[in-house]
Amino acid sequence: MREPLLPLPPALDQLLVIRRWLELTLAHIDEKIDVVRAADEERTRRWPPPEPPHWWIEYGIGATRRPERVHTGACRVTSRGRAATRESILEVLRTVPSVITCPLCRPHSELGLLDS
Repeated sequence: MREPLLPLPPALDQLLVIRRWLELTLAHIDEKIDVVRAADEERTRRWPPPEPPHWWIEYGIGATRRPERVHTGACRVTSRGRAATRESILEVLRTVPSVITCPLCRPHSELGLLDS
């Protein structure tokens, strides 16, 4: 049998006391988990999560953090990005030649731009 993290006493009565204390502690933690879950559920009912943005700009890593790709708001290929407006997406596509549109969500189709 593997040695426990803390040394345990050899006496049975002491071990039983420790076991009971752990049972009570675990019951207290379970009660707290139930309270926190109920509060989370209530908060979710009161304030539904915001709708996802309609557009998304993915930024590169590094000091410059330049825009790399544009996505529709439903596309979650990356988490390196920020919500954007239609106008800002079009501006990025016009001014940053290295930016590409995501090949999966195809925002250029939704923007009404020609497929390239």
